Amino acid sequence: MESPGSRGSSGCSGGKSRGYLLLSLILLVWNTVASARFVLEGFPPSGPNPGAPQPSPGIPAEETIDHPGPVSARLGPLSLRQEYLLGKRVDINRATAEEISELPGISDVIAAAVVKERTRRSGFRSPRDLLSVPGIKERRLEKILPFLAEMENN
Repeated sequence: MESPGSRGSSGCSGGKSRGYLLLSLILLVWNTVASARFVLEGFPPSGPNPGAPQPSPGIPAEETIDHPGPVSARLGPLSLRQEYLLGKRVDINRATAEEISELPGISDVIAAAVVKERTRRSGFRSPRDLLSVPGIKERRLEKILPFLAEMENN
């Protein structure tokens, strides 16, 4: 029998539960504030000239930083995986070493070996021909097959 002042297993887990609940609440508030701040700062200022920098109160105008407008999520070229999702494939007989090195599991060294073997053979006729490249075995070939374009049989 437990004495009223002693702490049993149920008292300890209740304290942990309250601690986890408090931590979850803090994280929830923190993320909500961060999200709201991100959304509010993403919109351009309204007024007669929205492109002009707005001075902050208490800071001289020459010391304010000119913030760029909202940033697009799609800056720069698409990655190989994004192109794959759009239905584009890599033609292993025409791709550069940089494009080949973007394939999953293919390093720069293996990509250079693919280009070297391609020029030696005058092109690959089937995906299985890639097994002759040092560093490409069955598992690696299976990883890159979905990213490869159909090969024309010569």
